[in-house]
Amino acid sequence: MMKKFISFLLCALVFFTLALPASASYKNEAEAIIAHKMSQSGAKNAEEWVKSLARGVGIEAEWYVMAAAKLGYSGFSEYSQALAEHIGENNLKGTNAQRYALAFIAAGCGSKYIAKTAESTIGTQGIMSYIWGLMLLSCGAESTKFSPAELAEKIASFRLSDGGFALSGEVSNVDVTAMAIAALAPYRESAAVDEAIESSLAFLSLAQTENGGFVNYGVENCESAAQVVIALCSLGINPEVDARFIKNGKSALCSVRSFARGDGGFAHTAGGEESEMATVQALHAFTAMHLFENGGGALFDFEMPKGTHAGFIDFDAPKAVKAPKSEINIKNTVCIAVIASCAVGIIITALIPSKKKEEE
Repeated sequence: MMKKFISFLLCALVFFTLALPASASYKNEAEAIIAHKMSQSGAKNAEEWVKSLARGVGIEAEWYVMAAAKLGYSGFSEYSQALAEHIGENNLKGTNAQRYALAFIAAGCGSKYIAKTAESTIGTQGIMSYIWGLMLLSCGAESTKFSPAELAEKIASFRLSDGGFALSGEVSNVDVTAMAIAALAPYRESAAVDEAIESSLAFLSLAQTENGGFVNYGVENCESAAQVVIALCSLGINPEVDARFIKNGKSALCSVRSFARGDGGFAHTAGGEESEMATVQALHAFTAMHLFENGGGALFDFEMPKGTHAGFIDFDAPKAVKAPKSEINIKNTVCIAVIASCAVGIIITALIPSKKKEEE
């Protein structure tokens, strides 16, 4: 009996010994990408890098904020303010607006833009605006048009005959299908949603190449493999273990790694130049794996902020800002001059008849 007990303990020890390094490696891989971005930005440390994200608002910073927040980084006040100013200067719609709203949530800033976006953008730009809209509602944003469960079933209704989802047409797209799964994951209690998820998994399994990767628009690429990793992690499926997603001993995560350039950056296609989107999608994939291994929840599952950063000026503030005193003084001076001119004109007009009478 004692031998069996000791044997059990040894097996357990081996299991945890093997499991812990794997978990740590995912975070290490994510941190290596962030270290690469720090170097590119000239930041000397993590704090400086987080602040530098304010310079990338509207380009790629939003995606980095989401991953960094999940990895435990903080100090996004400068980024949040830059985002609010960017929004105030641009008329943003559809999925762009939803991305920024989600970035506000990830940054811990409860901007009014979150509620505005959830109410006005869902369904305005095809299936992706439903998918990102559901992401927002899952984080606690509210819509008078949809409950999260209703929106999930709406998305499920877009499922195509081959099992997945697409922007248009009748042939499913790997990336759109993976993103739909990530959004639908919390709502599997609905039979329609569960069926859509299962058929989507079957589609992705069939779509996986012999290299463990995925093709989008005719090219096997980093981003598609990363999206599948994120989707599987959102369902509690380990991409490196589940037999449905391993081909010739290679997983979707193996595919993501195959696009690494060796300096922390990633290429869109094998052997290509560094791609910003491929790099940040790889960061998302490793972050999702780290969260999965440590019970940290899904990548896009954020808690709705209860307030904003100290001193934060929201995106609609410029509308309420009064004109500077110098501008007011100029306007007053002009008004006084106009009034004075009118008064002089009236006086002159009144005096002309009297002068004529004197001359007569």
